[in-house]
Amino acid sequence: MYKRILVATGGSPWSDAAVAYAVRLAAGTGAEVCILSVLTLPVSYEIPEAGMEFDMLIDSVEQEGKERLLKAATYATRAGVAYITLLTWGNIPATILQTADAEACDLIILGSRGLTGWKRLMLGSISNAVAAKASQPVLVVKQHPSGGPGTPLWPRILVATSDSAWSDAAVEHAVRMAHAEQLEVCFLHVARTRGPQGDTPAVLAGHESLVRAEARAAAAGLVYDATMGIGEIVRTILDTAATKQCDAIVMGSRGLTGWKRLMLGSIAGAVAATAVLPVLIVKHAAPTARTDGRATEIPHEL
Repeated sequence: MYKRILVATGGSPWSDAAVAYAVRLAAGTGAEVCILSVLTLPVSYEIPEAGMEFDMLIDSVEQEGKERLLKAATYATRAGVAYITLLTWGNIPATILQTADAEACDLIILGSRGLTGWKRLMLGSISNAVAAKASQPVLVVKQHPSGGPGTPLWPRILVATSDSAWSDAAVEHAVRMAHAEQLEVCFLHVARTRGPQGDTPAVLAGHESLVRAEARAAAAGLVYDATMGIGEIVRTILDTAATKQCDAIVMGSRGLTGWKRLMLGSIAGAVAATAVLPVLIVKHAAPTARTDGRATEIPHEL
């Protein structure tokens, strides 16, 4: 399903996990991996007048970047995965986005240490910033993949649905992925409350979104189930993923950024920051996304 995967490595344990995921996924799909290391000066460093000290700092940062790329490349070589390495200076989120487009990558994989709330806003979250603006799906991981080579990364995936275009994109992408990899799919819609007289309009809309998702999965010949949840959305998604013993979470996102993301909230960002499981964030619908509520045909390239 994926042909070129971009993974960014910064030398942290979570970015090492991202490299491991990229290599494992590429080994199973035949994709090529673009391994990127973005160079920046230390935050606490005050640039002095040009001189030997500054030149030595630049050389040191570049050498560390080369060593990170060598480590990742060695891992890919041992797994028999085709790859290229890219070393560049720049703003990290912007450079990741630019590189993904320039290299025609169809998936970005990033590691995350899981900052939440105000801390995520103040300190910044590279994965959150990239996921908010990327046109490609973004996979956010915190731990190395489990299982050995040749086994499915995610035998069962949880797909969160809503009555929105970005939810349709997530369902479409998840169904395509599940069809290609023979995965089981658990669909979930979460309504915040149920009215005193029964189902609220939001709950009824949730039922409709689940029916559409089930129709899409049935047309693809998948093994699936669907659940209607009531309560706090992020917590219900995480709890359901655990209860259903899912291995990854797939979500749509409209891509809010900056203060707007803080004020209105980003469900996908909150789940990605909190979940132990890998979270795949999708924004743009595939060409076969539904337009009239009916299931569409699986493309032959799958």
